[in-house]
Amino acid sequence: MRAALLLLLAACTGGAPARSSARARPEARPDVPVEIGVASGLEKLRPADPVPQDREIALSAARGECESAQIAVRGARPIAALSAEAPPLAGPGALPVTLYRVATLSLPRGSGPEGEPGEWPDPLVPVRDPFFGEPRRAFPVEVGARRLQAIWVEVCVPGGAPAGEYRGEVRLRDGARALAAVPLRLRVWPFTLPATGAFTAAFGLPTRVGTRALGKPDDPELARALAAALQRHRISPYTLSADPPDGDCTARRCALDWSRFDAELGPVLDGTLVPGVKGTFAEVRIPAKVWDGPEADLAATLRAWKRHFDARGWSDRLWLYTLDEPRPEQFPELRRRARLAREAGIRVFATIVPDPALAGAVDAFAPNLTLAPDRARRGDHVSFSYASCMSHGCDEIPASGPGRATMLRDFRGWPGYAIDRPGTAARAVAWLGWRRGLAGELYYDVLHAWVDRDPWKDVRAFAGNGDGTLLYPGLPRELGGEHGFPVESIRLKIIRDALEDLELLRLAEAAGLGELAQATATKLVPSARGFERDPHRWLAARAALGDALARRELRAKR
Repeated sequence: MRAALLLLLAACTGGAPARSSARARPEARPDVPVEIGVASGLEKLRPADPVPQDREIALSAARGECESAQIAVRGARPIAALSAEAPPLAGPGALPVTLYRVATLSLPRGSGPEGEPGEWPDPLVPVRDPFFGEPRRAFPVEVGARRLQAIWVEVCVPGGAPAGEYRGEVRLRDGARALAAVPLRLRVWPFTLPATGAFTAAFGLPTRVGTRALGKPDDPELARALAAALQRHRISPYTLSADPPDGDCTARRCALDWSRFDAELGPVLDGTLVPGVKGTFAEVRIPAKVWDGPEADLAATLRAWKRHFDARGWSDRLWLYTLDEPRPEQFPELRRRARLAREAGIRVFATIVPDPALAGAVDAFAPNLTLAPDRARRGDHVSFSYASCMSHGCDEIPASGPGRATMLRDFRGWPGYAIDRPGTAARAVAWLGWRRGLAGELYYDVLHAWVDRDPWKDVRAFAGNGDGTLLYPGLPRELGGEHGFPVESIRLKIIRDALEDLELLRLAEAAGLGELAQATATKLVPSARGFERDPHRWLAARAALGDALARRELRAKR
């Protein structure tokens, strides 16, 4: 027991390392203790939190799935140069391990009734960014005395990786001095998640905003890096440049040049930007002059969109998404646009609760998740939902009065993506969609705070911390490398994990484990505001479902 403790609660020392049966380990100095613990990727470790009690990373993943954990480090005295490295895991094959430094933001106010001000973790600074492959300034990092510093550990299992047990370690150092080697075990289940998910997660990505904030306006390579950051997390980016195809299309002559449009959107929809991952949502881009012009020209333009998407094999992902959150006075215009789109063979998407006034005009309604029915009803066409500031309250909570009591009541307990909410609140969003029988989820933006401020300093919008912002600008002068790049977030990882969960549920249903899948979902998300808060119960339920599917898979092969 003492030897095991020394392995993971090792202190900084310049002396000779102690020996174990497997490998050398640093010897502890009780006068300079360094606490080291392990947490899941579903937890948010704040600088003043206690160090978790677990001492080993133990993960399970399907082929085609990514899984994460965290290592927490706290020294009684300052740690001058904390660094981490991890060789590939060894087993039936070799699997690389990706490391990030968990950065924090100072939030002056909480998000809604349940958020808390203070310092919160969210940005993940990579050792090497995944798009350009450049080393970044994740480590070494100075850590103040008694301050918890988290290290994000991620393993992504390729679709062709052999199933079985893999082992390795994450090595921690303070400069030249070894701190500890944290054991890492991964069990790869003998089944594979599809690279492109069946549940559509369409998130707005205005690449013009992103490339400008990264110092290279309209740079196509930077735009691809931004889109790839979402696709690596099973999210289908939409908006992008928002440019329609070049040229004009009228009832008499339609001459649209799709080359620039295809160069931007083709890699996303074809699955070549992130190999094998195909975008699942694309919206028609129509200039205002065409909407307001002769109806015959608008009809011709919509037919041209359908023909082009048919030729490229993209039509099953094309939507007319127009007049966002339409008001009743806009319904006549929405019906007009919908009529022409449907005549051209294009489906219509509306971010609104199903309304009888739009019957027969809209193919997919996408109400806010706080307004959507618990189960989609026949004829409602509720195929999507979307998370928004309604999950925490879109206005600041009054200091007193009846308005305060109303907000504290109405905006407590909903799933959502605020930084200062539990990780389970973000993971429950997609599960709630699955429980409701939905086909997808919409989210309005991932770069909202990039427009007019520094998201590293101010990420608040609509009374919520991080509302509409899931990436951070990685600038070379601050994080190293030659290119600007998108810095991912803890919330983005949790959203990806939730989308992977849905694929696990679908595989279980297909394998005859539908009752277990339904029981698991009911246990974790019995109602919209009744989702399970304990991350350990989430992970245990997921592991039980994966183990059952693995046993069924092995029996089927015998």
